[in-house]
Amino acid sequence: TAPVASGAATAVAGEGETTIDLLRRLAAERAELPLDLVRPDSLLLDDLHLSSITVGQVVNAAAAALRLPPSQTPTNFATARIGELADTLDHLRSTATAGDQVTAAVVAGAAPWARPFRLDLVPVPLAGRVEAEPGGSWVVHSRPGHPYAERLALDLERADVGAGVLVWLPEECAETDVELALTGAREALAAAPQTRFVLVQHGRGAAGLAKTLRLEAPHLRVTIVHLPPGSGAVDLVVEEVAATHDFTEVHLDADGVRRVPTLRPMPVRPAHSEAPLTSTDVLLVTGGGKGITAECALAIAGDTGASLALLGRSDPAGDPELAANLERIAAEGVTVRYERADVTDTEQVRRAVERLTAELGPVTAVLHGAGRNEPAGLATLDADAFRRTFAPKVDGLRAVLAAVDADRLRLLVSLGSIIGRAGLRGEAHYATANEWLADLTTGFGRTHPGCRAVCLEWSVWSGVGMGERLSVVESLTRDGVTPITPEQGVGILRRVLSDPQAPDVVVVSGRTEGIGTVRRPLPPLPLTRFVERPLVRYHGVELVCEIDLNVGTDLYLADHDLDGNLLFPAVFGMEAMAQVAAAVTGVETLPVIERAEFLRPIIVPADGRATIRVAAVVTDDDVVEVAIRSADTGYAADHFTARLVLGGTAVADGPPDQVPAEVEPVELVPAEDLYDGLLFQGGRFQRLRRYHGVAARHVDAEVAVETVPWFASFVPDHLLLGDPGVRDALMHGNQVCVPDATLLPVGVDRIHPGGEKLAAVQGLRYCATERSRDGDLYVYDVALRSDAGEVLERWEGLRLRAVRKQDPVGPWVPALLGPYLERTVEDLAGVRVAVTVLPDGDRTRREATRAAVSRALRRPAEVRYRADGRPELAEGAVSAAHTAGLTLVTVADVVLGCDMEVVAGRDTEAWAGLLGGHAGLATLVAGEQRESADVAATRVWAAMECLRKVGRPIDGPLTTAPGGRQRWVLLRAGELRIATFVTAVRGVEAPVVLAVLTGTEG
Repeated sequence: TAPVASGAATAVAGEGETTIDLLRRLAAERAELPLDLVRPDSLLLDDLHLSSITVGQVVNAAAAALRLPPSQTPTNFATARIGELADTLDHLRSTATAGDQVTAAVVAGAAPWARPFRLDLVPVPLAGRVEAEPGGSWVVHSRPGHPYAERLALDLERADVGAGVLVWLPEECAETDVELALTGAREALAAAPQTRFVLVQHGRGAAGLAKTLRLEAPHLRVTIVHLPPGSGAVDLVVEEVAATHDFTEVHLDADGVRRVPTLRPMPVRPAHSEAPLTSTDVLLVTGGGKGITAECALAIAGDTGASLALLGRSDPAGDPELAANLERIAAEGVTVRYERADVTDTEQVRRAVERLTAELGPVTAVLHGAGRNEPAGLATLDADAFRRTFAPKVDGLRAVLAAVDADRLRLLVSLGSIIGRAGLRGEAHYATANEWLADLTTGFGRTHPGCRAVCLEWSVWSGVGMGERLSVVESLTRDGVTPITPEQGVGILRRVLSDPQAPDVVVVSGRTEGIGTVRRPLPPLPLTRFVERPLVRYHGVELVCEIDLNVGTDLYLADHDLDGNLLFPAVFGMEAMAQVAAAVTGVETLPVIERAEFLRPIIVPADGRATIRVAAVVTDDDVVEVAIRSADTGYAADHFTARLVLGGTAVADGPPDQVPAEVEPVELVPAEDLYDGLLFQGGRFQRLRRYHGVAARHVDAEVAVETVPWFASFVPDHLLLGDPGVRDALMHGNQVCVPDATLLPVGVDRIHPGGEKLAAVQGLRYCATERSRDGDLYVYDVALRSDAGEVLERWEGLRLRAVRKQDPVGPWVPALLGPYLERTVEDLAGVRVAVTVLPDGDRTRREATRAAVSRALRRPAEVRYRADGRPELAEGAVSAAHTAGLTLVTVADVVLGCDMEVVAGRDTEAWAGLLGGHAGLATLVAGEQRESADVAATRVWAAMECLRKVGRPIDGPLTTAPGGRQRWVLLRAGELRIATFVTAVRGVEAPVVLAVLTGTEG
């Protein structure tokens, strides 16, 4: 936790103390400096040597003293000057509303994002009118003699919609006409709550101002109506006002069709790409050589080879940042020239362009990034503020277009702002200037069809350009707008300019949570279990849903109880991800699940509930990143994550393969031998029916499809991925490979789900093969097949972690003992040996040996016998042992022997006669292992039997070797190792000793 500044949290502004004096005092206290050394131009980090944490504390303490909420982006302040911070806090205070005091918690998404959006005019039916209210007086602002304004005001007074201010701008709106809207907005600001503000305009006007009014004064009701030229649809305007509850923006065409501006996300990648320029082009850039404009210019020139002609007011000789940027651009191999000119001065621009074209050639493209932004609330704005803001944005572009040969232009890119589309507190003048910039850009494109004209309306950038003005960053962040990183911005610029189908106005933004003046499409959400409460929603881009899990609703939880903890199953985590991914994209298709990680368990109280959030972000065309978080960790940690790829769900054939039908099924009854102890899964998940193969690294089992209720009857039960019971069996069915521990899923590289196919067939059978092992982490590939052999579902790289290690005391089911012996022998001796233990049943010993060898090899095997009865294979070594109705078989490519003996009580003399010179070894083992003399002697006898089976003298050297583990003793006979193990086996009353000998030669 960051340290708390002494006294900073309770700072109080002194009587008459200005914001800058408050900040100077707080900074001086923290820096332990005299107040006169802390000046308005002091840099907090470099001059006062305060850490970024301390700067954040000082700013938040000052904000608290000024009754402002804490900063949303405290790290931005570390490199600022005292004066800049004061200006920012003063601006925030001047545009604050009552709602700012309550800081809403940020709902984390699955991944950061910024996307280009197209602006579509979408037909939307008019909603019913709001409740009628007593009529009131209306103030009109329009040009004298306007043909419709006074009539509209009279109709509004009779329409029972309350009182308000009406502004009707002329069709050919001039900059001076914007003052009508400014005057009207200031009147509305001073009016009573629920006063209405109505703006009617044709084309460009003051929509940005009206939206800013709505954001600065949320107690006002704002209606913006765009009419076609010549229209005087007074009745339609009255209907719009009557239906406005808080904010409306609508376009009405000549036929009265109602369309609402709507931002729709563009595809992440264009359908077709082509370079916007070539190496023969010259790109004229306004706005200097710094910030957003410079980054965009460098990206375009670097990609296309075009030359750069930069215009700016600064002198590189006196501006180190500009000089460094020019050097950086040149170092990238770009031909660049810089000329000083004030873009608002037509003559300066003309002369500068002449000098640049004389050196580089004719200008064929323009990137207009010049701008001026001095935030101020509507109450303090005047016509001069609008003039200063319009000058670089609008007049500057006109001056540039006049200075070049417009008919030569192939590309015009203007850098606008989302503020022009949405408004922003303290930015009415800047919003309006950007509205006019977009109109000028698109108008040029219409009159010059040979030139592609694009207006990019950016959200704020973090760290460069207009985003460096702290008040703008903080204002946007305060209103829920997420800044764009330079990397995101440049990437989107490239994407838009390389797309010949991109629209002429593109809005580029991340989240805009607190701005209600921008409409986005919100189609109905699908009715599925895990699409419950949407907290964040940008259709086609992002969705965060909150869900309450409890036993009464989520019936499956009762069947997923591990040691008294109800665990949210990984299979339902994947289903939740798929449902939310389908909701955010609007595409219900079977996804491929990639990079699934199950990082933390989600535990649901048996008598309570657990709240989770499923967050999804579209990061590429047909790719959705998803994360599940829990209230238990404050939604601050990922519990499950995955990447879902929509479409392309064809499942490949191939291994892992089934055991041939000639190999006998394994003597294992899952309901009795697994689900009654080793596996914790309850009824709904108990789908394993019969095993055809059980080994340390291979599984082959039949899986049942069942129709069971997963949820309560009052919630939707539609499942996108198919039967979760079958899917869970593909994980817990591998438990037989590590029967001395509990395997829990930690991740999967890729899953091709079966979906509805799983319910359409019977006789499902799955096979799994271990790909690798690292300690307690086991990695498998899995294939699920129909009875016809078709692969319905495939898992690649399933990662299971062994937890809850068990004492191998037994009693063991024989089929599970083989995989355990196989793994432990490899761990102790360093040699991979296939081990099978099976009950003989009605088989003869040789029949049992053949069955066990076939199971170990996973194919029918022919076993030959020497004259002394020792079994042999055509390839590899085999050894077998029989006792108490059991058969032990080992198969490997090394020297190999095995034995299995039931421990029987014998006196010392009997054991001495049997063990001969090795009786002392038995005594040593009994003492070191603290086990009975009979068990230790049986170990030594089994080791001697192993030696005999490999043709070694049994009276040779035999000693203990280091490296044993619980219930295991490792013995050594020269280069041979003999691992011995004592345990209990189901159906055998006495303990059983098993021994496996391995050598290094085949």
